[in-house]
Amino acid sequence: MYKQDLEQTLLDIDEEAELEIGPRDDRPSVVLVGGSAFMLNDVTNRSVTHDIDVFEADRCLREIIARYPEVNGMVVAYCNQMPFNYEDRLIPLEIGAHFIRYFTPSLEDLAVMKLYAYRPNDIVDLHSRTFIDRLDWDLLERLIFDEGEALASSPSERSYQEMVCAYRQYKKEVLG
Repeated sequence: MYKQDLEQTLLDIDEEAELEIGPRDDRPSVVLVGGSAFMLNDVTNRSVTHDIDVFEADRCLREIIARYPEVNGMVVAYCNQMPFNYEDRLIPLEIGAHFIRYFTPSLEDLAVMKLYAYRPNDIVDLHSRTFIDRLDWDLLERLIFDEGEALASSPSERSYQEMVCAYRQYKKEVLG
């Protein structure tokens, strides 16, 4: 999917949700992660991604989202890779949605997730010059090394240490 395909799919979900759910006092929200989050924030060198990964979605949207095969609803694989308090750092996506509020985690939270996985596409995303230039390196360091963030949400000490090792290698590669 190209960026415009991602946006169109999200707008289609937005329109369908507005028609089915109807007026509300508050707008439901969706948090997107993975390659689509990088593409929608314009911080990757990749021009396509295979799918849209939903990390969180309000309950009223889940059935609607499930109708879209290109959308992976409620991606639980990321649960143990997200620093605590990520909600405080969400980035709103301004794609023209009228009903749903779409968000991605901060670039630093996305970096932690990518460092945990560290697959080839993750490495490509992490090495994008735009991504590197927009990172708040002090915040990223805090998210990685503060006991109340990445370590607290890690499934094991071993996976946390592997992520720290990947971070040190990554930092050396991109900052020297």
